[in-house]
Amino acid sequence: MGRGVFDKIGLLSPALSSSAGGEGDLRRPSGGYIKMRPCRSALSCAVAGFVIRISSFFRHSTFGFQIWSRFGIFDGLAAQREFVNAQVSGSAWLDWSTPSAALQLVQAGNTQTVPGTAQQYDALVLAGPVVELVEPATLFRQATGPLRPGGRFVSIIPCLRDNSPESQQFMQHAAAILWPYHTAEELLEILRESGWQVESSGFIAIPQLNRAVLADQLGFKGFSRIFARLAAEGYDPAEVGWGELRFVGLLNS
Repeated sequence: MGRGVFDKIGLLSPALSSSAGGEGDLRRPSGGYIKMRPCRSALSCAVAGFVIRISSFFRHSTFGFQIWSRFGIFDGLAAQREFVNAQVSGSAWLDWSTPSAALQLVQAGNTQTVPGTAQQYDALVLAGPVVELVEPATLFRQATGPLRPGGRFVSIIPCLRDNSPESQQFMQHAAAILWPYHTAEELLEILRESGWQVESSGFIAIPQLNRAVLADQLGFKGFSRIFARLAAEGYDPAEVGWGELRFVGLLNS
């Protein structure tokens, strides 16, 4: 059984497993989504692969580890590991955290298929590159396919704490020049509307990312451009409520 992003950053134990896929919409860098179909050329596949590699750069590179460690962004990895392992340990589960899974999801497009559904699973883990590439509502709907009734949907998704003025402006700029972000409550609302019962959820603040961006320590400059705009508009970028939503959803029988 394969290993995902969690294994690469030490989130899951070596005994845990899988691989996966599904249909999805590709995020435009300028905002919005592109309805994807199966790759019809080497170029279209290459573009999707490039986006996924960029998305996962800091999760996989030594440079990324150095930056995240310096600013304490990996301090919560033990808690992440405990959160995910507690939900999937000892069960048959599917991993949607890998770059390869993300590529399958993008390539599946509108074929109405979900790779990985040849069998059903007790749990599905969603994190990693795909959450930056595919609209949450699409992922949440697709996650129902591979799971048995009563299955667990375990996820960690970057998001904003709330609609504070700073966070609201950040989301507006991100949607215009990068890709959309949501608040934790918005994600939970989308989850419920997609037919899931929320068993547990929690927002984890990550102010270290704000400090890393303000110190210009990230190779990716998209957030720096947004922070510069916020400062020019009179907002304090340090007050952007960046973090992650961890949740467990139950598939209604």
